[in-house]
Amino acid sequence: MIFKSISLLILICYFGLTSSFAQSDSIFIHKSTSYKTYLIPASLVAYGLICWGDNGLPSSKQIYNYRQEHYNNFNTSIDDYLVFAPSVALIALDACKIKSKSDILNQGLLTAKSIAISLGIINILKYSTQVPRPDGSANNSFASGHSAAAFTLAEVLHQEFNDKPWIYVSGYAVATSIAGMRILNNKHWFSDVLVGAGIGMVATKLIYATHAYKWKMGEKVTPIVHSNQMGFLYTF
Repeated sequence: MIFKSISLLILICYFGLTSSFAQSDSIFIHKSTSYKTYLIPASLVAYGLICWGDNGLPSSKQIYNYRQEHYNNFNTSIDDYLVFAPSVALIALDACKIKSKSDILNQGLLTAKSIAISLGIINILKYSTQVPRPDGSANNSFASGHSAAAFTLAEVLHQEFNDKPWIYVSGYAVATSIAGMRILNNKHWFSDVLVGAGIGMVATKLIYATHAYKWKMGEKVTPIVHSNQMGFLYTF
């Protein structure tokens, strides 16, 4: 079953990539899109599949043994909340009128589609592979949903603020810390977080490469952030 699920993942990525670049002359594709942009997330997914069990260096089993020896009592729920940090940062940056690639409406559409695709793939893998979690609490370890969501949102920051490394590097740093905490919490194997991270990044890149910017709100929508609430103001 696991090999069928991995094959499905490869097919999804393959057809997503080929369909994106097959439309390279279309208005729906950014001309700067290149296969090179997929090398890092593809490498994460590839090594995540390689380091299964005792395979690879380091392997998932070696990382697990290190965790058991040095962080056996580690337990935190911060990762459940920190996963939303990049999206909160995106709203705050818009509120501060930091120039981004897309207007607010398209940002919302792009983020929603990216999350839907990445977590959709993750859930297909989770419930078809039936891999036990390291702590034995469930059989849906592969792949990490937290890691996928965190790297999806970090990649959104990268796409929106590509000319501002301090923003997207911070997003990747937060996402990496979340992936690390999933391992330290004994909820995921090393292979789980690598594949989850790669899927999150690939899904977002594909969405941005194929998004049709048909809807533009311009300055009509303004994010509002107060000490006890946040939202959007629409100007008629």
